[in-house]
Amino acid sequence: MRKTTAIPLEKWNKNLSSEERKFIEGEKKYYHLIVTLKKKREKLGLTQEKLAKIAKVPRTTITKVESGSRNATLQTLIAIAQAMGKNLELRLV
Repeated sequence: MRKTTAIPLEKWNKNLSSEERKFIEGEKKYYHLIVTLKKKREKLGLTQEKLAKIAKVPRTTITKVESGSRNATLQTLIAIAQAMGKNLELRLV
């Protein structure tokens, strides 16, 4: 039987450099963006194929963006958002 060891998040975080924390925060924001895009597409009743046609991008692009396996360009994200009747807002904070 395999025994797993759990490490409290607070303890794990102590070992991260500020650069690693910044990277993780960026990844969390990107993940939130792609989950939001997928949920919005589903809420609108659009298939990946239909959204791709409206956004004028290949269906495989939608699939890769939603799965997180492709780091989408800003232009692609804007096209997808506009195809769903939304605007993509980019803020530098």
